[in-house]
Amino acid sequence: MLSSAYTMYRPLLLSIAYRMLGSVSDAEDVVQDVFVTLTMKHASDDDRAEEHQWKPYLCKIVTNRCLDVLKSARRKRELYVGPWLPEPLVRELPGQGRDDPLQTMELEDSISYAVMVMLDHLTPVERAVFILREAFGFAYSEVGEILGKTELGCRKIYSRLRQKINGVQPEEGTVSEASELLHRFMRAATSGDLDGLIALMHEDIAAQSDGGGKVAAATRPISTPQHVAAFLSGLAKRLDETTTARPILVNGRPGVLVASADGLGDAVISIEIWNNRIRRVYIVRNPDKLSHIKLR
Repeated sequence: MLSSAYTMYRPLLLSIAYRMLGSVSDAEDVVQDVFVTLTMKHASDDDRAEEHQWKPYLCKIVTNRCLDVLKSARRKRELYVGPWLPEPLVRELPGQGRDDPLQTMELEDSISYAVMVMLDHLTPVERAVFILREAFGFAYSEVGEILGKTELGCRKIYSRLRQKINGVQPEEGTVSEASELLHRFMRAATSGDLDGLIALMHEDIAAQSDGGGKVAAATRPISTPQHVAAFLSGLAKRLDETTTARPILVNGRPGVLVASADGLGDAVISIEIWNNRIRRVYIVRNPDKLSHIKLR
């Protein structure tokens, strides 16, 4: 039945929609809208579809609904104030408390935040092919069925994207290595140690800050180690007794949550590492993109 299939596959559908759209709220809206539409459609049906039939059917509908949303979102992105960054998925470090409830999504093999940023440079169809194949392991024939393309066509798209992304994909390293580098990074920033910050940075470093025009944030990417260090040091000076900065996982990789005393997020910081140096810094401050974070 539809209701049991929805319960079973909702985490998977949310995961697909989030990776397609880069927005938790939009992903939830798409999945809920699909469910409501199908409920109305099948209300009078004696629906006895087998479990294996529901999964590809629901994935196809959700993916194609996401493609429609992405196409309509292009104009909104053009009018967005400053850089547009994906909404971060935040989790506590292992053993440190309660996770964000949205972690019911299937995130064990989560695409990192840095890769999520890279996906925004792809066309909607390219993004769908990459996500379905890379994150969820769909066969090329299944991807083709979902997108209305041939198996060979999907294979060629993915191969081309793999080559393209391999040339610029960030070095992930181990979680412990990234955590140590991030710890040194935050210690230097909060202590005002500009030289220490610069020493941790790749020469090609750039920082992006997403405030959406609603809170203070840089409206253009900041480059060069000196400029990025000064920018981050300035942000760190704004921390006071009412805010805390603590280590978390951002899309499965080490990051930092700056939060008020009541646990509401003020900023989420994620880094991209290259040759054991910090090459990209992503700071999400738009309150609309942090409203789903409910850590304590």
